[in-house]
Order: sequence, then structure tokens, then C-alpha cells
Amino acid sequence: MSKLADLENIFYDMYPDGFDDDEMRSIEKKHKLDKFSKMSQEMFSEEAFETQDIVDNFYKIVNRSTLVSRFEKPLFKTFIQSIDEEEKEQLVSHLHEYVHGDEEKGFLGMIAIMQPYKVAKWPILTVLNAYLNLEEDVFIKPTTVKMILKYFDSELEYTSKPNYEFYRDYRSFFNTIKLEASSGIKSNNPSFSGFLMMTIGK
Repeated sequence: MSKLADLENIFYDMYPDGFDDDEMRSIEKKHKLDKFSKMSQEMFSEEAFETQDIVDNFYKIVNRSTLVSRFEKPLFKTFIQSIDEEEKEQLVSHLHEYVHGDEEKGFLGMIAIMQPYKVAKWPILTVLNAYLNLEEDVFIKPTTVKMILKYFDSELEYTSKPNYEFYRDYRSFFNTIKLEASSGIKSNNPSFSGFLMMTIGK
């Protein structure tokens, strides 16, 4: 993967200490990935689905996340305030499938309930699992994903309308690239995505 090696060279030219560089540590501190991961695991454990307000927990994760754009948060807040009790129960069921059961079924269910409110957006749909599985899952930010696919000449075609096939295939593609990275670059997935975003086009 010569293209990946080129990016690593660019990265180490910019940050000789890699992810231990002071600026990189500052960026990592800002995003609080470990904190959000731990919080998500507690808020969406099997036990939590029996005892906690899952819809409220989902809102907290999206609203507090530094990964989700501030422009998308007000629409999501309106969605949460607008759905009735039946829709809330459906959303909880879809979230449970997504996190603990049939991922595809849960993902498609979330799209179905969010679509009428125009909040079925890639960042909203993928942020939770990105925190729950820092090493395996992916956060899909459209501009970043399109840039990565173009740079690596991938045959995958980004679709603005969320669908499970692209989510699954992009995750596999992304993790394959990370597998080829040198040990100093193999951070968690949000950080590795940040590395790609910072170096492509430099």
C-alpha cells in the first residue's frame, strides 16, 4: 500500500512524535473518545435497555459528540421531541437490534423511523457504534469518506442516502487499510480516520 506509506511519511513530517505529539494529544483530548466509549457502553448495555431511558441516552450521545456536526444536532433534537411514545418504543427496539442483535435489521429500522423527519443522516446513524466499538466500527462523515475513497481509488461508491450495504462494505474497506498501517499509526478507528483526513491532499 504505497499510497498509505506516502500518508504515513506526510504525517511523521508534520508530527515527528506521531500520536504522542502535543498537538495530536490536544486533538485527542478534545474528542474524549475513551470517555464517550465508556459512557456509551454503560448507557447501551443489555441491562440499560431494561432500566434506562434509551431515547434520552441516544440524544445525549449525539448532542454531546464532537464528531457530529453542530448543524445536524438541532434537527435531531426536534426529531426526539416530535416522536410519540409508540415511535420511541420502535426506536428503542431498533437501537437494541443495532447494538445487541441483528445489526442490519436495527440499522434499517433506524433509517425507517428517522427518514420522515429528515434526520436519517450518516453521522447520526453511525456515531453510536463508532463509540461502542472504537477498534472495529466506523463513523461515516460524508466529506471524509468521499475523500478517502477517492484517494485510494476504491471501487466502492459513496451514496448520500444511507444504506446498510455501503456501511458494511466501507467498514471492511477501512479496517483493511488500517491493518496495513505501521504500528505507530494503528490507533483506534476515529483517530485513524483523523490521520487519513489530515494527510490526504497535503
